[in-house]
Amino acid sequence: MDIRERIEDPYVVILDGAMGTYLYRKGVPRGFCYDEVNLTMPELVKEIHREYIGAGAEVIETNTFGANRFVLEEFFGIGDKTKDINYMGARLAKEVARDRAFVAGSIGPIARPHDLRKELSPGQLEEIFREQIEALLEGGVDLLLFETYNCVEELVVGVRVARELSPEVPIFVSFTFPNQPKTIFGERITDVVKKAEALPVDVIGANCSPGPQSVHEAVRIILSITEKPVLYMPNAGQARFIHGKFIYPHNPDYFAYYGKKSAKIGVKFIGGCCGTTPQHIKALSGRIRGMRVRRRVKRVALSKEEGKREGEAQEAKTRVAELLRRGELLSVEVEPPRNPDFSKILKLLEGWKGTEINTLNISDSPMARVRMNPFSFAKILKDNLPLETIVHMTCRDRNLLAIQSDLLGASALGIENILALTGDPPSLGDYPFATGVYDLDSLGLIEIINFMNAGKGFLGNPLGAKTRFLVGASLNLNRVEEGELQRARAKIKAGAGFLVTQPVFDPSYLEGLLERLEDLKVPLVVTVMVLLSWKNAEYLHYEVPGIYLPRWVLKRMEGKRGKEGRREGVKIAREIFSRVKNMVAGVLLVTPGEYYSLVEEILG
Repeated sequence: MDIRERIEDPYVVILDGAMGTYLYRKGVPRGFCYDEVNLTMPELVKEIHREYIGAGAEVIETNTFGANRFVLEEFFGIGDKTKDINYMGARLAKEVARDRAFVAGSIGPIARPHDLRKELSPGQLEEIFREQIEALLEGGVDLLLFETYNCVEELVVGVRVARELSPEVPIFVSFTFPNQPKTIFGERITDVVKKAEALPVDVIGANCSPGPQSVHEAVRIILSITEKPVLYMPNAGQARFIHGKFIYPHNPDYFAYYGKKSAKIGVKFIGGCCGTTPQHIKALSGRIRGMRVRRRVKRVALSKEEGKREGEAQEAKTRVAELLRRGELLSVEVEPPRNPDFSKILKLLEGWKGTEINTLNISDSPMARVRMNPFSFAKILKDNLPLETIVHMTCRDRNLLAIQSDLLGASALGIENILALTGDPPSLGDYPFATGVYDLDSLGLIEIINFMNAGKGFLGNPLGAKTRFLVGASLNLNRVEEGELQRARAKIKAGAGFLVTQPVFDPSYLEGLLERLEDLKVPLVVTVMVLLSWKNAEYLHYEVPGIYLPRWVLKRMEGKRGKEGRREGVKIAREIFSRVKNMVAGVLLVTPGEYYSLVEEILG
C-alpha cells in the first residue's frame, strides 16, 4: 500500500520507538555521534530496525535525527560526512523495511536552544536543510518527519525546502511541549499548531516531552485545533542518572495504555520517543493494531492563565541603582566566612555604620576557595546592617538549572543586585580536581537575568512573575582593546546596568580612558585595591591576568613587607581613591585577605 493511502485510511498506524537511547542502551557510549553509527556500525542500526518491525512497527525512522551539517560540525567536527550519514541512514532502513514497513526520514531541529548567540540566517538554515533532505530523498525514504521542534520559524524553512525538492513527499511535523501546554520557548500549543496548519504538511503532532500522559494532553488539544491527522510519540517517562548511566522507566503496559487512550480520542499515528524500546512497541501493537481511528473530541479551550503573554524586562529601581545614578556608590568587597559562624565578621562590619560606605560587594568563593554561599551571606547582612549588597555570581559551580534556581531564591529573599562573573577555574582553589560547570559565561548569565526580569526562563518559558534585578558586569580597564569594548557593549545590550573595573592602580590612565568609554552609557564603578607588601604587588603585577601596576607603584612598594608594606599600600590606595571618586559613579574598595580594618584607614 502507498503511504498516502495509509494516511487517508481509517486505521491507526504504528510507528517505531527510540533510536538514540536504544543505541545507548546497546552500548554506544554517551557523547558519541549516534548518527555516525550509520557509517561505523551499520549492522547495529539494521538490527534495531528489524526489532521494531518485528514488534509491530508499520513506520520506522532513519537514524538521522541530528544529522545536519550544523550539528555534525559544531559538536563532532564531521560536517563533511553529512550527505553520507543521511543517505546511508535511509538505505539501511529501506533495506530492512522492504515491503513490511514505510521509512520516515527523521529531521531534527538545527539550532540548539542553549546556543542563543549562534543565530543562523534563513539562508543558512535553507542550505543546511537542503543538504540533509536531498540525501534522505536520494536514499529512498517514503516520508519526511520533522520531529521535536520548538521553533516554528525554523520549521517553516525546512518544510519550504522539502516541498521545493519534492512536491509529492508526505511531510509530518511534530513539536515538543515540555512546559505543558507550551514549548520550551513559551509558545502555546494553539499558536504553534495554527502556524503549522498553514504549511503544506500532511500530519501534525507532538513527541518527546516528559512522558505518555503529558504528550496525550498535548495531542488532545492539537486534535481540537486541526483537521489534519495527528501524531503521538511520547518518551517512556523521565530518565534518571544511576551509576553513571541514564535509565528510563521500563513501562510497556503503561505506555501502551496511553497509546490506546490517544487512539480513542482520534490520534492516527502512534509510536514512541526517548527511552521506548521494541518491548514498548510490541505492547502497543497488541492493543491498537487494526484499531479504527475514533471520532475526535470536541474543541478544548485554553484557560486565560495559559494564554497570558509576558512583558518586557522591567527597569531595575534598586537603592544601588539610585546611588549609581547620583554618583555616590561606595562599596567594600567582603568575602563570606569559611564556616557557619558569621558573628565575627558581622561585628566588624557593624563598625562601618555611619561611615561613607553604603554598599557591600559579596564575593562568590573567589579563587575557587570554599566559602559560605554568597546569597545566604547577603541575606544575613541584609537582616542585620543598614547597607546595600551586590552579590557576585559566577558560572563556575552552577549549571543552567542551579543558576535559575538560585536567582529565583535570591529574588524571593529581596536580594536585588548581582554582579555577573564567569568565575575562577577550580584548578586554582581548594579542590583542583573539582569540575568546573561553565554552562554559560558572564554574558550568558546576564542574558538569563534579563530574561527573568521579563518574567521568563532562559529559553523563554514563562515564570508567572518578574524578578527585579540590577545586574552588573566586569570591565578590564588595564587592556582596553576593541575586543574588550565590544564585549562590554554586548553585556550592556544583554541587560547589564553598570560596569565594575578590575583594580586600577594608575588614575592618569583612567582619566585618559573615560572619554573613550562614554559611548557605553552605563555607570562605571572603579575598583581600588590595597596592596599589602612587595610580594603582594609582584604577584598581582606578574601573575594575575588583567592587573597592571605602573612603575611608580612598584617602586614605592619595593622591599616593603609587614606593617610597613600595609602602610605604604594604604597611602597609595588613598591617593588613587581621592583622585577617582569624583570621576566615576562609584568606587569598590578591595583588601586582599580579610584586612578590612585598612578600609577605614583609606577613608580616614
